[in-house]
Amino acid sequence: MNKKLFENTVTDNFRFLLDKYGFSAPITEDFGREIFVKYERVNQTVSISYEFGSSPLIEIFYPSTESEEKSIPWAAKGNVQRSRRFPKIRIATRFSDDENSIAEYIKELSLEFEKIESKWLESNKPLVI
Repeated sequence: MNKKLFENTVTDNFRFLLDKYGFSAPITEDFGREIFVKYERVNQTVSISYEFGSSPLIEIFYPSTESEEKSIPWAAKGNVQRSRRFPKIRIATRFSDDENSIAEYIKELSLEFEKIESKWLESNKPLVI
């Protein structure tokens, strides 16, 4: 898998996080076999990652005070304790490491993510004046 292709495809398809929900521009971190594209909004993070040999994964990090869920010490941001969850996304497209299919998979992943997480995405959305 071409990491630059993954990064560009995620950036193109998750643009709605910036445009509609007030997240900052994505930050990409490359850890050898893994790549993470992260979007930040105050103390909330949406992380889309890929590790060669597995399908892409979305994680949501948010202040523990937003729910009853246990905080994860390593996920703290500044002095804010945060929790983590994995959205339950079901998509029809099967993931393949074939570079020709990654765009279709990421597009469907982004559409389903926005649909099932719309309530959370709307929460704490910055006000536009």
